[in-house]
Amino acid sequence: MKNISILMILVLLAACASKPRTAPPVTFPSCDFSKAPYGSSPRGYGVLVPAIKGTLHPIALSTVSITDTALLRRIVVQDVKAMRSETGQLNVYARIVNCTDYPIILEARTQYLDAQQVIAEPVTGWKRLYLPARTLGNYQEASIRQPMPDTFLIELREQL
Repeated sequence: MKNISILMILVLLAACASKPRTAPPVTFPSCDFSKAPYGSSPRGYGVLVPAIKGTLHPIALSTVSITDTALLRRIVVQDVKAMRSETGQLNVYARIVNCTDYPIILEARTQYLDAQQVIAEPVTGWKRLYLPARTLGNYQEASIRQPMPDTFLIELREQL
C-alpha cells in the first residue's frame, strides 16, 4: 500500500512538471521603437505638399504629427481612426502610449482640410492629455462646420 501511495505521488509530480508554463499576459505597454521610428503613427491617406517644390517634405495626412522632438522615443501613437457621424461630422481618434516610467502631459489639436487641402474650419484648441507611466491615452475631436472636411492632421506636443 505504501508503494502505491509513493507511486501515485510520483505520477502526480511528473504530470505537474510536464505542463508547459505560459507567461502571464502583459498588462502594461512595452514599446519597441525599432518598429515605430520617431514614435510614428499609422499612416493615413493623402499628403500635404508644399506649393514650392522642394521647400518641405510632404506631410502625411489623416494621421498624427509629433511636433515636439522631445517626445520621440518616449511615446508611440498606436492607432489613428476617423469616422463620419450620422450628421456627416468627421470624428477623429488617436491612441497614444506613454512608454516612460513617469507621467507625461501632452497637448493635441486637429486641423481639418477639404479635398483641395485648404483649411475647412478653424484649428481646434489644444486639449490636454495626462498619461501616467506606461499607460494608454486617447484623444478625440469632431469637426463642426459645413461642408465637412475631407482629411485631418492631429498635432501632438508636450505640455508647455
